[in-house]
Amino acid sequence: QTEGSAAGHPRSSGGAWSELMRNHKLPLLVGSVGTAVFGVLSFVPPLYGAQFIRENAGLPANVVTLSELLNYLIPALLSPAVGVLVDHWGAGRVYTFSTLVGGILAPAPVLYWWAHVHKQQAIASMYIGQVALGLCLALTTSVYLWVVELFPVEVRVTGVSVAYNIGVGIFGGMGPLISDAGNKVMDPTGLVSAPVVYTMFFGALSLLACLGSRWLSSRGLMRVTHIRDAPY
Repeated sequence: QTEGSAAGHPRSSGGAWSELMRNHKLPLLVGSVGTAVFGVLSFVPPLYGAQFIRENAGLPANVVTLSELLNYLIPALLSPAVGVLVDHWGAGRVYTFSTLVGGILAPAPVLYWWAHVHKQQAIASMYIGQVALGLCLALTTSVYLWVVELFPVEVRVTGVSVAYNIGVGIFGGMGPLISDAGNKVMDPTGLVSAPVVYTMFFGALSLLACLGSRWLSSRGLMRVTHIRDAPY
């Protein structure tokens, strides 16, 4: 008998999957919905929005590529600072705050600005907007501890893999395609465009998942901290 099986841990990925489906469906749902805003914020405003302004303003492709690089460089550079913030304030608080700011408050003004900016200001607005979105994205990197905390060690790898791939891979990855289709029925230069609706919709869902998991935890219906109880 192996050490893992003696401790009651599943012996295989099939055992972990069965355990996940049997006893951890609620954390899986919360994790899948909660991680969605991270995927959407990674793929929709900085990538789809940037390509949209490039077409409208006729910007060179290298300007757009450099702005996208800047957007993803900011989280990499700020990761130590975000880690310190998580250690002092808690993954739950930081990620909940990031879903509010990055998923609901920031996308609409940035994308509206990009859709209406004059061509003379297009390059400056591209970089300023990408910096703003990059700061929001940096805060959402707290998702990595937030989602890991949802699962006990015996199903942690399986649970995180499934939740992350649903939230980021499916909800986030489908964002540009759905936004493009939505722009065919919604005016992209209107007050609210399809990318804004898509981003804010999943921002609201992820915020609800964060707040709802706290409510469920306070009533003993699920556990949200399997590694560190405080700060959270």
